[in-house]
Amino acid sequence: MSGESHKRPWFAAFLAIAVPGLGHVYLRAWFRALLWFWMVVLSFVLFVPEGLVDGVNSFGDALALSADLPFEAQLALFVVIGFSAADAYWQASQERQRVEGHRCPHCGREVDDLELDFCHWCTEPLDPEAEPEGPDLTSR
Repeated sequence: MSGESHKRPWFAAFLAIAVPGLGHVYLRAWFRALLWFWMVVLSFVLFVPEGLVDGVNSFGDALALSADLPFEAQLALFVVIGFSAADAYWQASQERQRVEGHRCPHCGREVDDLELDFCHWCTEPLDPEAEPEGPDLTSR
C-alpha cells in the first residue's frame, strides 16, 4: 500500500448530491451513509403532505411530485442534501490528510502523536521539510 488515499472529495460530494448517503458509501463510512439516507427519508416524511404522495405509482409521478412540493419540504431536503455533500467532502478530505500527513519520512511508518519531534519507531527527527532518506545511488 502506498499510504495514499485515492478517494476524491469532489466525487464523494457529487455522489452525496445524487443520492444522499452514496458519497459515504464510496468512502466506506457505512454508519454515516445510513444516517444521511435516513435523514432524507425523515425530512420527506415530516415535510411532504400525505395527499401529494397518495397518487405516486411510477418514477414519472415522482418527478411530477417534486414540482408540487411545498417550500418547507424543498428547503428541508435541500439543506439535508447539502449537508450530506459537505460532510462527504469533509470526510474524504480528512482521510486524505490523515493518510498523507502522518507518516515518518524516514521509515514510512504511521506516527501516532504529531506533537513529538521524533519518530517513535525509528527515533529519527521529524522535520516536515526533510526528504525521506534512501540508498544513495549516485555513488555507484
